[in-house]
Amino acid sequence: MFRKLQLFSAALYSLGHGTNDAQKTMGVITGLLVTAGFLKVFDVPFWVILMSHFAIAMGTLFGGWRIVKTMGQKITKLKPSGGFCAETAGGLTLLATAWGGIPVSTTHTITGAIMGVGATKRLSGVRWGVAGNIILAWILTIPASAVVGAVCYRAVAFFL
Repeated sequence: MFRKLQLFSAALYSLGHGTNDAQKTMGVITGLLVTAGFLKVFDVPFWVILMSHFAIAMGTLFGGWRIVKTMGQKITKLKPSGGFCAETAGGLTLLATAWGGIPVSTTHTITGAIMGVGATKRLSGVRWGVAGNIILAWILTIPASAVVGAVCYRAVAFFL
């Protein structure tokens, strides 16, 4: 039964993913177009919407399998019932945050849901070493991105 229900929970999570990550992509591209003078008003062009959805679909198609493998096998072993619960929880969280205008990471959302499902069996059901590495990577991402951004800015500013 849960294998069939996962079609709906996966669709719900996919909808949440699109409402969240695609929206952020559209905002960045449209902001760039306004800043560069290609648009006079911050109004997302239809082609930006289509390209944002296309880019996320291609990223999921070509690189998503690695994330799915890590999420579904390395953090904890998920059965169809657990997968259904994690996808439903992640999808509802993403839709609620999108409705509230709160940008969140879809990967963080599903990882938290999977850890929650794994921890309900027993705390040792979650491979906390793998989970800890993921959380550490999240913590380091923001300052590392800031450093890379500063270096890129300095490199470009040197030529201006």
